[in-house]
This record gives sequence, C-alpha cells and structure tokens, in this order.
Amino acid sequence: MICVAVAPLLSSCATTINQSAVTTVASSSESVTQATIDSQLTTDELLDELLIAVDDLSKSMQKAERRQVTQQLARVVLLSDAIRPEILAASDQLAADFDRVINFAKTAVERNRPADADKALRFLPLVIEAFAKI
Repeated sequence: MICVAVAPLLSSCATTINQSAVTTVASSSESVTQATIDSQLTTDELLDELLIAVDDLSKSMQKAERRQVTQQLARVVLLSDAIRPEILAASDQLAADFDRVINFAKTAVERNRPADADKALRFLPLVIEAFAKI
C-alpha cells in the first residue's frame, strides 16, 4: 500500500540535463607549453612571479579563455613546486596555507570556478607577507 503512494513521488524526481550548457573538455591533443623557471631567481622573486601568474589566471578565468587558463595553471604549478620547499622549511602552517592557495588555483581551472581563482589571488599576498616576516 505504501509503495503505491510513494511511486508517483519517486517518478517525479528525475534528473534533468541541460543540453545547452557550455561544457569544456580538455583534449589530449592540446599541448601545454612547459614554462621554465630561471634558477637564478630568489624565493621572493619567484613569489612575485607566482603572484603575477595567479593574477593572469584569475583574469583569464573571467574571460573564459580555456587554452590560456590551462597554460597559466601549468605556470602556477611549476612556480609553486619550486617555491614550496622554501616555504615548508620556514613553517609547516605557512606551507599548509600556501598549499590551500595553490589548490584554489587548481580547482578554479578543474571545476571551472572563477571565484576560486579570485580567492587564490586574494590570499596569496597574505602568504607572501607572512613568509617575508619569517
């Protein structure tokens, strides 16, 4: 008896797919230019470069420039990989905050969330400032 009463309710909970929604999938044929980092740069200079890269990423996310966004994220990751050992040596908590900022940049691109790129841009100067004080 309960099954008969619940059946109409369950049948009305179907998933609706919006076919007109814009979806971007990165193809494997797209090549991302691997940027290199000048080994002569200090950690402070690398942090400045990272801030510029995150700013560029945030701007490109707002313009929905997928190819450029992918290249800028690669630059952000490359810079963060070069900087992270210095930050980790300075402070575990600062390294956790740094990782959180980089994860914002990654999720901005992976999940198409421009607000996360903006968060990365807003919080990165705080991490840079805290690193300068150590």
